[in-house]
Amino acid sequence: MRILYLCHRIPFPPDKGEKIRAYHHLTHLARGHQVHLACLADTRADLEHVRPLEKICASVDVVYRSPVAARLFALAALPTSRSLSVAAFDSPDLRIRVERRLKEERPDILVAYSAAMAQYVEHVNGVPRVLDFVDADSEKLREYGRLRPFPHSALYALEAERLARYEGRMAREFDASIFISEAEAEIVRHHAPGRDFSIIPNGVDLDAFRPGPKVARPRDPVVVFTGVMGYFPNVDAVSHFARDILPRVRGQLPDARFVIVGRDPATAVRRLAGLPGVTVTGAVADVRPYLADAAVAVAPFRIARGVQNKVLEAMASGLPVVGTRLAFQGITANKGDGVRVADSPEAFAEEVVALLRNPARQHELGQQARTYVERHHRWGEAVALLEKALLELIEARRAATAGGSGR
Repeated sequence: MRILYLCHRIPFPPDKGEKIRAYHHLTHLARGHQVHLACLADTRADLEHVRPLEKICASVDVVYRSPVAARLFALAALPTSRSLSVAAFDSPDLRIRVERRLKEERPDILVAYSAAMAQYVEHVNGVPRVLDFVDADSEKLREYGRLRPFPHSALYALEAERLARYEGRMAREFDASIFISEAEAEIVRHHAPGRDFSIIPNGVDLDAFRPGPKVARPRDPVVVFTGVMGYFPNVDAVSHFARDILPRVRGQLPDARFVIVGRDPATAVRRLAGLPGVTVTGAVADVRPYLADAAVAVAPFRIARGVQNKVLEAMASGLPVVGTRLAFQGITANKGDGVRVADSPEAFAEEVVALLRNPARQHELGQQARTYVERHHRWGEAVALLEKALLELIEARRAATAGGSGR
């Protein structure tokens, strides 16, 4: 199987949500098939990551897309009806490279990773096209609009509508659409009635993220959050916890600490370090030691779509996770799987305090969490579903072509 895989961000290193999923798709598919990657790079430093991908893929085409160019393309789309997000990910250079790969490699199937990449192959006929939406990005933008002040709220609302229309059109035109969870699929299904969608969940690297050795002493009362800390949903989540929940926790456990781990902390996140009990690490070489040192992981999201990889990684590390309903919307875990759901600051604080006070309970829930991800979130099983779907589409196209030629 010759696969042309289009990705909106270079999928290496696999250190953030969309890169993790794409990287594991590529590495697993490339073991038995010829995979050609075409993608964009957000920074020039990203171009240094081409070599590791060349060891995996049959070919790699990477185009640097400057932030200035992205903004200009989005701005040019504002007076039109075009999605600003789709316009921002447009690149004439990448279009040329994709066209060249289509002619030279004659792929058996095309995979566009994220709705924004559909534009590069929406004109292609005669080759099955698959769109891995992952999340319904339009709904995430709608949520941004509800939390941002005017005029940003109006701009997000406008873009949410434009992107939703585009998502629906691509879902109708592509041969198959994939989502990370049924909740995400249902959002786009409103704009593409009658279409069947596939659900392919995320996995977690169970070898890299695993419980550390059991220690005799109780864990310190440390609560941890990991993620890219310039990403608005993460910024909002840790700000909400530090300002609205942590004071309630420390009111009962004065020694409790909240450690925020992740690169590119926004100004609002850096300011949180001035609050009692809050530590902001910035970029770290490895998040796993911070997970090992923590007693509880938190996911206090007020904006979230799809599956939170940080939640799966914490669970795989043997940590109980307290989060809002949004944090678990793409995960089928329940109270018996090492997680606790709380939406109000009061209830959230109560769950955290109960766990911090009970190391034996922490360990029990941590074991439950690990068992859950072992059963439901193995990358090999997730990508096997993707491979099966791609092969079936190719066979269906060949059968249709053979049937048509025989008439």
